[in-house]
Amino acid sequence: MAHQNHAYIDKSPIAGNGLFAGKAVPAGESILSISRPLIGTLNVVHLPDTCANCFTWTTGSLIGSRTYVPDGLTVKKCAGCQLVRYCSKKCQKESWKRFHKDECELTRSMIGKDIPTAVRATMQILIMRAKGLINDETWSSILRLESHVDDMRATGGDRWAEIQLMAQGAWSFSGTRLTFTRDFATEMFARILTNCLTLVTPTFDPIGICLDPLAACANHSCDPNAVVVMDGPEMSFRSLKSIKKDEEIFISYIDVTNPHARRQHELKQRWYFSCTCSKCQKGPNLREDLFNFAPNKLDRKFCETADMVMKTTSFADDPANWVGAGPDARRVAIIQGMAFDQYETSQARSDPKEAIARLEDGMRLCFQSKLWPIHRQPYASMRHDLFVNMISVGNYFIAFAQGAKTYFHIDPILFPQPHHPVRVVHNWTLAMLTLYLASEPDAPGVKDMVDQGIDLGVIMYGLLYEVISNVSQSHGQSSSFGMAVRRKMEEVSADMTGGNRAALPAALRGMQDRIKDQWKLFEQVGTWIQY
Repeated sequence: MAHQNHAYIDKSPIAGNGLFAGKAVPAGESILSISRPLIGTLNVVHLPDTCANCFTWTTGSLIGSRTYVPDGLTVKKCAGCQLVRYCSKKCQKESWKRFHKDECELTRSMIGKDIPTAVRATMQILIMRAKGLINDETWSSILRLESHVDDMRATGGDRWAEIQLMAQGAWSFSGTRLTFTRDFATEMFARILTNCLTLVTPTFDPIGICLDPLAACANHSCDPNAVVVMDGPEMSFRSLKSIKKDEEIFISYIDVTNPHARRQHELKQRWYFSCTCSKCQKGPNLREDLFNFAPNKLDRKFCETADMVMKTTSFADDPANWVGAGPDARRVAIIQGMAFDQYETSQARSDPKEAIARLEDGMRLCFQSKLWPIHRQPYASMRHDLFVNMISVGNYFIAFAQGAKTYFHIDPILFPQPHHPVRVVHNWTLAMLTLYLASEPDAPGVKDMVDQGIDLGVIMYGLLYEVISNVSQSHGQSSSFGMAVRRKMEEVSADMTGGNRAALPAALRGMQDRIKDQWKLFEQVGTWIQY
C-alpha cells in the first residue's frame, strides 16, 4: 500500500504502462513510498538470519551493514512451519494476521527442502488470492503485468522445462489446485520472474525478492532518474535527478555500469526486450565500454592465453562479451569473459576466503592485461566485493586501502550524484571501518599509516560528515539508516568535546581545516596496493 504517492500509471512510449511523476520532483526526494510490497520472500540462505516480517537482517557485518540493527537482536523459528523466523512477537503476530496463518500448515511439508525463492513467492500469491487476502482490484492489477510466458515457451529446451517444473511445484505445494489451473500457475510464476524486484536491506545487501503491482509498472533505463531504496518492508522510489511533472520515472533492472553488450544481453535473456534508452542508443561507445587500448594492442602473452581458452570455452561467442568483429576483438572478448566468470564465481562462494581467492585472480587478470581502466566492470565491482570480504575475514588494512581506491577513483565516476544511495552506503561502510582502525592502533598497517602522518580520526569524521550531508537525500531523514548515521555523528561529536556542547563549534571548524590536509594522504593509501 502506498502511503506517499507522487506518481501515477499511464501508457509509456517505451513499453506498456509506466510510472510518471505527478509533480515536479527535485533530486534526492521520495517520489513514491509503499509501506510494504504485496509479496516479500526471503532467499533460502537468509531464512535462518532474517525476520520474515520486517526483513531485518541480524547477522550482517558490524562494520557498515548492521549498524542500524539493535544490539543482540536475533530471530526465532515459527513453531509451526519451522521455516520462517521472526525478530519479535510483534512481527510474528503481524505476519500471522496478514498471511502466515494460511501458509504455515502448508509449508510444514517443506521442512529440510531448499525451495527456490520464486517458487515460494508464487505459492504466497496463489494462497493469498485463494484465501481472499487479495482483493479484486489488486488482483486485476497483478494480472495486467506482462508475464512473457509465451517468450519463455518459445525458448524451449532445458530453461522452459525448468520453469514448468518449478511452476508445477508452486501449484502443488500451495494447495490451490482446485482454485487455479496448472497453466495459470505457470503464467503466475513467469509473472513473478519478470516483475519482481530485489528485496534489499538499507545498505543494499540482497536478501530476497518482492512484488508489488504499482512498483512493477516502473520501466527500465540504463540511465535511470530514480532508484529503489528499502527500509525494512518499506519501499521508496527516490529521485537521482530532477524529474519534471508528467515525466516518466525510470529505474534500473540491472547493473547499468556494465558494458553495453552485457546490459543488452541480460535484459533480453530475463526481461525479453532490447533497451533503447538514451544511453543504449549511443551504442558501445561510452565510458562503460572503453578499454585502455584497442584490441590489436593486446600483449602477446594474453593473446596466447585467449587462444588457449578459446578451445575450451564459449566466451568469444557469448553475446554478453561482444567487443567487436575480427580475431583481435574475439581475444579481448575472451579475456573479458574470463574476468566476468571469476567475478560471478566469487559471488556464488559463501566462504569469504574462497570468494577472496576468486576476486584476487580476477583483479590480477584485469591489472596484468592492462586492458581495464580502474572504473570499468567487472574490475570495479570485484574491488568492492574484495573490500567487503576482507572485512569479513578481519583483514582490515587491505579493506581500507581498497576502499580508498573506490572512494577516490571509482564511485565518483560510476555514481556521479553525491546522494546516490549506493555511493552513500559505500562511504558509510568505509567510515565505520576507519573508526574501527582508529580504535586499534596496534592493528596491522595502522602504525605505518600513523607514521606517514595519517590521522584516521580526521578521515573518519570527514567520511561521516559526507554521509550525513547526503543521507536525507539518499535514504530519507527518518529512515532507520538515516537515524543510525545521525546517532553515530552525535557520538563522534560528543567524543570530540568530551560532552561539552559549547566547545563543539570550535572543534568542528578545526576539524574541517584538518580534513583538507588529510585528504591528500588518504588518497595515497590506495596506491599502496598493486591492483
